Amino acid sequence: MRLMNSRGQAFSTFQLLISAVVALAILVILLNILNVIQFPFDPSVSKEAGNMVKTQATNPGSIQTSSSRIIVKTGDSLNTKSLASQSGILSPNQLCLSKGDFESDSMFQFTDTAETVLVYSGNQIGVKLSVVCDTGTELAGDLQSYGITSDWMSSSNCENVKTLSQTACVVALRYA
Repeated sequence: MRLMNSRGQAFSTFQLLISAVVALAILVILLNILNVIQFPFDPSVSKEAGNMVKTQATNPGSIQTSSSRIIVKTGDSLNTKSLASQSGILSPNQLCLSKGDFESDSMFQFTDTAETVLVYSGNQIGVKLSVVCDTGTELAGDLQSYGITSDWMSSSNCENVKTLSQTACVVALRYA
C-alpha cells in the first residue's frame, strides 16, 4: 500500500483523518476547560433556594440537596421574604435560614436582628443548598435522622419556626 502520490505528498484521505484526530483532541481539551468556567446563566443562590423550598414544602420529612454547586459572589443573599414569595406556598415566618456547614465562617452574616437575611461578603465560592420541610415541631428530629446537628437551627428565626404546628422549612448552606 502506497501512502504517497508521485510527488511524495500524503493523500487527501489521510490528511482528512489527521485533521479529524487533531480536531477531536482540541475539542476534548476545550470541553474540559469549559466545565471549569462558571457561566452567567448559573442559577443564583436565592433562585435555587426558592425552587427547592417550593419542591420540598410538599415533600415533608425529606431532605433535598442541590445536585450541582451554586456560585455565591460578594453581596449575594438569602432572604426569607424573597424565598417565601418564590415558593408561593409559605410565609416568611415559616422559613429558617441556616449557615449550615458554614456556621463558623464569618463571610456569611445575618444582616438583621431577626436573622431573616443572610449575606455573603467574601470572594466567590461554590456552595450547595439543603432544604428540609416538615411541621416546625418536627424539623429538629428530621435533621437528626439525617445525621445533622441541631446547630443548623440555632439562629433566632429558627427558634420561632421550631414552635410552628404548620409546615416550615430549613434552608441551609453546604460545602460543595
